[in-house]
Amino acid sequence: MKALKVLTTTFIGIGSVLASLPAQAELAPQAVINAVYTGIQHIHGYQATPRLIWGVAHGSRGGCGPLYSSQYCKRNHTVYITTRDIRMAYQYGDAALAYIVGHEYAHAMQTVYGFQPSVTPISELQADCLAGVYLGLIPNIALDKRDILEIATLAHRIGDYQWGNKHHHGTPEQRVRAVVQGMQGAVKGSGVRVCRVRRV
Repeated sequence: MKALKVLTTTFIGIGSVLASLPAQAELAPQAVINAVYTGIQHIHGYQATPRLIWGVAHGSRGGCGPLYSSQYCKRNHTVYITTRDIRMAYQYGDAALAYIVGHEYAHAMQTVYGFQPSVTPISELQADCLAGVYLGLIPNIALDKRDILEIATLAHRIGDYQWGNKHHHGTPEQRVRAVVQGMQGAVKGSGVRVCRVRRV
């Protein structure tokens, strides 16, 4: 965690370099998902914890329709983690999967606590930031430089430049910045407040 300040500036603009790093997965998906999901619940006082279903096949039907990627479904207050996203995460390592779990959990908390921005890219970037906070605050888990690189690499990969598209989630640089901002907030003690969206 001490390397966050240096890494923040290093991440921006080097997605291709990060993507070329070999993955070093230490834990199996079930262990990662269980550790993260158990660890982040205390942050919101174990209240309104969504149900978790992982290992969902691509195209399976969830509470909000077909699942083509991991998602939080508001209708049945459930987080779905797909096998496709698990495989994608493990191209980078187990910390990348932890980031996906944290991101989807963040969407549940945005909904439950009523602070989800109505604009999609801002909502997604806030969920990235919250995922960073969550991963930084999980008890008994310390992210090392390799873990942070795995998380930032995946965040960079899933960014896009589809401005105007309702599914635009933020550019690669914005997504990296958001998750790192969250990790820094965890280190500095500001917690989820660091992810607050300021009204202009």
